[in-house]
Amino acid sequence: MALKDVIGQEQAVGTLQGCVAKNRIPHALLFAGDEGVGKRLTAVNFAKTLNCNPSHPPLTKGGTRGGDLFLPADSNPQPPTPNPLIDSCDQCPSCIKIDKAGHPDVFFLEPQGDGDQIRVDAIRELEEALSYKPFEGNYKIAVIDNAEKMNQATANAFLDTLESPPSQSIIILVSSRPDMLLPTIRSRCRRISFTPLPVDTMSGLLKEKSKKLGNEQALLLSELSGGRLGYALNENLLKQRDTSFNILKRLLDGFEEEGLKDGQTIEEWFEWAQVWLRDTAVLKATGRSDLLINKDREGEIKALSEGAALKDILKLARELYNIRGYLKFNLNEKLTLNYTSLLMRKRLGKQDVGKR
Repeated sequence: MALKDVIGQEQAVGTLQGCVAKNRIPHALLFAGDEGVGKRLTAVNFAKTLNCNPSHPPLTKGGTRGGDLFLPADSNPQPPTPNPLIDSCDQCPSCIKIDKAGHPDVFFLEPQGDGDQIRVDAIRELEEALSYKPFEGNYKIAVIDNAEKMNQATANAFLDTLESPPSQSIIILVSSRPDMLLPTIRSRCRRISFTPLPVDTMSGLLKEKSKKLGNEQALLLSELSGGRLGYALNENLLKQRDTSFNILKRLLDGFEEEGLKDGQTIEEWFEWAQVWLRDTAVLKATGRSDLLINKDREGEIKALSEGAALKDILKLARELYNIRGYLKFNLNEKLTLNYTSLLMRKRLGKQDVGKR
C-alpha cells in the first residue's frame, strides 16, 4: 500500500504531502483520531514515502527546524488534496522492509507487558537509535503507537528527545486519546487530525470488500463502527453489540456481570452503552424507528424507553460517559459495575427488557 491507498483521509494525507513538497517536514507529528480510522496505516506509508528509494530523485534530507511545525503563511488555505507525485513506490527494497518492520532506520514502538504501557527503557533505547545518522534511508523515523500509554516517567524522559531532536529524525505519535498526553508533548508536535468516514462512504466500501453484505447490513455496520473502517473490517461488531446488550440487561436487573473481567472489556462496554442509550433517547423523543442505529432491535429498545423519562435517559448517558472517563484512574471494577447497575435501575427503572 501507499498513501494513495489510505481511504477517506484526504485532508490528513494532503497535509503530509504538502509538508514534503515544501520541504517543511516537522520533526514530531501527532496523528490523532478515533481507533480504526487509518492513523497507523498512514504513519507506515508516510515513513515509506520519506525513505522511498526508487528511480526518481530522493527527497531532500534535513529541512529547517524550529519553525517547521506550521506551513508558511502564504500556503493555500483550501483543504489540501493528495499529490500522487509525492508517494512511495511500494516496490523498492526500502518500502518492502518498512512494510515488514525490518528497515534499519524505521522503528515501531507500542505498549508492552501486563501494565500495557510504554516503558522508560524502551524510550531510552529509541533515543539512542535515533541519535545515529540514517543507515540507508533519508530519515530515522519512529512510529509510537498508542502514545497516550506513556506513564509520567516515560513521558518526561521522552520530552528530552522532542526538545532536542536529532537531525534527520522524525517522530510520529499515534493516539486515539491525545488529551491523555502531556500538554508539553502535544505542544511540540504538529497535529494531523483523522476523521471517521461518512456512513454512505463506509457502506459502499464495506460492500466492495465483502460481496456477502447487503445494503441494510452494510449500513448497520457503518453506523455501529462510527465510520471507522478498520474497526468494521476487523471486529465482529454484531456479536459484540449483542453481547453488550445482554450485559446491559443483566446490570439493569441487578445481577453481577462476570463477562466484564478487565479494564479493557469494561471500557468497551461503556462505549456500547452509549450507543444503546442514544437509540433509547431517540425513540423516546421521536417515536421514529427509522432514526435508530439498531433498527433490528427496535422492540428491546422500546422496552428500555418505556420505563424512563427522556431527561433521565440523557442524564444516565452523561453519567456513564463520565464513569468511562474515570476508568483511566484504575477504579475498582466490581464497585464501578455495582454503581453503574444502581444508576441504570434508578434512571431507567427495573424491568425485564428481554421479554418485551
